[in-house]
Amino acid sequence: MTELLLVAIGIVGAFASGLLGIGGGVILVPMVLYLPPLLGLSAFSTSQAVGMSMVQVLAASLLGVRAHAKRGSVPRELAVPLGIAVGIGAIAGGLASGFVPESVLTLVFAGLAIVASGLMLIPARGNDDATEVPEGFKIDLAALLALGVGLASGLVGIGGGILMIPLLTAVFRLPIRLVIGTSIAVVAVAGVMGTLGKAMAHQIPWQESLFLVLGALAGAPMGARLSHRLPVGVLRKILAATILVTAVKMVYEIIS
Repeated sequence: MTELLLVAIGIVGAFASGLLGIGGGVILVPMVLYLPPLLGLSAFSTSQAVGMSMVQVLAASLLGVRAHAKRGSVPRELAVPLGIAVGIGAIAGGLASGFVPESVLTLVFAGLAIVASGLMLIPARGNDDATEVPEGFKIDLAALLALGVGLASGLVGIGGGILMIPLLTAVFRLPIRLVIGTSIAVVAVAGVMGTLGKAMAHQIPWQESLFLVLGALAGAPMGARLSHRLPVGVLRKILAATILVTAVKMVYEIIS
């Protein structure tokens, strides 16, 4: 029964990842933590849930990159430098996280996420369905901001997609489909680093993680297909709502 539940959770998390270009961990971890006890099954610890989530996020993002790349929405000239910048920032943020109270970090990140959810509603210039990087795009500035996103995500231990996507759409006014494809590629880079870190710390239950990955095999391609079929306006609203709910959840966990 636990195995079937993990497969179902893996499908849901990977579907969200493929659809929205986010890691999916903000959805996956609560499901792994709370659903098994509700169904009378053995509970997982927080460290186990996070370790399992990291493996599934890596698998789902790699599958999502493959699906989005087939549709031409994962440009290497964006994905590679931004992925490297986020990875470096995440490592630095993780190392620095022990010097600042977690509650302060989380509140700052949640505040940024609330602003980001509003930015998602600002339409891009030109064709929002385009999958090509527009002329004049300043990759150096984008990489610098990506470094900051990685630093923030490393400090609070949450994926940077909820900040990266609004920045690329609102600040640089890139088309949303292009941004989602780029974001999931960046998540894949972060997933590699995060999985290696969790594996070295022996915090990954590999057998249980396998069932989440099996779910990702189905969920990620389905999410990517739907992402390219939904109207751009709907995608923007779903992303804005997802980011806002994540921010509210973070604040609630601090004050409760």
